[in-house]
Amino acid sequence: MPKRDRWSSDDEEDGGNCKTKASMQSNAAAQLNSEEVNDKQDTTTTASSQSKTTSTQKISIPPGYRLHNPLLHGCRSVYDSYERLSHIDEGTYGVVWKARDTSTDEIVALKQIKFDSEMTKEGFPISALREIGVLLSLSHECIVTVREMVVGDTNDKVFMVMECMECDLQAAMKKNTTPFAQSEVKYMMHQLLSAMTHVHEHWYLHRDVKTSNILVHESGRIALCDFGLARKYEVPFKKMTMMVVTLWYRSPELLFGESIYGPEIDMWSIGCIFGELLIKDAIMKGQGELDQIQKVFKLLGTPSDEEWPEFSSLPSAGTFKWKKKDGCELGKQFMVNSFSTSGQSYLSPSGFDLLSKLLTLNPKKRISAADALNHSYFLDEKGVKMQAPQFFF
Repeated sequence: MPKRDRWSSDDEEDGGNCKTKASMQSNAAAQLNSEEVNDKQDTTTTASSQSKTTSTQKISIPPGYRLHNPLLHGCRSVYDSYERLSHIDEGTYGVVWKARDTSTDEIVALKQIKFDSEMTKEGFPISALREIGVLLSLSHECIVTVREMVVGDTNDKVFMVMECMECDLQAAMKKNTTPFAQSEVKYMMHQLLSAMTHVHEHWYLHRDVKTSNILVHESGRIALCDFGLARKYEVPFKKMTMMVVTLWYRSPELLFGESIYGPEIDMWSIGCIFGELLIKDAIMKGQGELDQIQKVFKLLGTPSDEEWPEFSSLPSAGTFKWKKKDGCELGKQFMVNSFSTSGQSYLSPSGFDLLSKLLTLNPKKRISAADALNHSYFLDEKGVKMQAPQFFF
């Protein structure tokens, strides 16, 4: 009977342990070399610290903690480095665990990469490689970071070590139905736009921005995560798959089959999130692509040739049939300068202007992340300053 791996999920048994005696000896030798190198480093560090008596800053290293260089020693073992505490979440491409760093007692999140047979036909899962590459290329306080990669005892035990956040924004809103204050909405939108500006300035598209892909900290800070669908883009835009972005946050050009697109698709998603922060619910919840199109046009009206000249040339513009709707009802759904009894957060005129520019049907007229970050909504709001939201977990 094979032994269960304490890092396997509840319904997974570790029956595929294919370590050979040679590989175990190699690992033991590598560990011995690592200890020798670390011992030399410890000796050198001690001598250096004794000679520099005028040092103004000391680095505190927990007892028993050894500095690890992955370039010299390879990835650390998850069994020796982390203690699993609980299961957090599971998605298409990975399982997330809450764990404790045994050297520092720090609580972290470990994302175990899924090695599904369909995703590993050509080796390591390409989605995981892309996400790791993107996250290593980005560095922003509102974007989740990868601290290191750790491995288990078989080829399918690979983990990404990340900062542990309490929960995602969608779950946080469900736990507390009280509307956000205007200052809190502004604070979260500023953080999200700041992160997206950083992503776009580094020539990446996220392609799956939604509230469940935004993590929240008890301090009120948010962090954009899940870059598994992210891709590099260039100007002029080139063809990419249009089967991206969760349906409720998918831009109209993608719904109509556009395969040549840019950062505008992320900005539409942020507009949907802005509306969701105001009412604490998704603003367009379609049951399918055609139903989603109907909901978009019901809220914003059907596009005219003057508003969106390229609309009629979209691949599916002649395929789908929809009800024509004149006029925009965005102002009816999101009341301006009104304390709505329906549970909507207060929305100022400048806030409504930003929402309208984010939810513009024509992608060429949609506001960019950098311009949105400098919008008057954040700059001049008659004394209403940004304030970190209070989440209750």
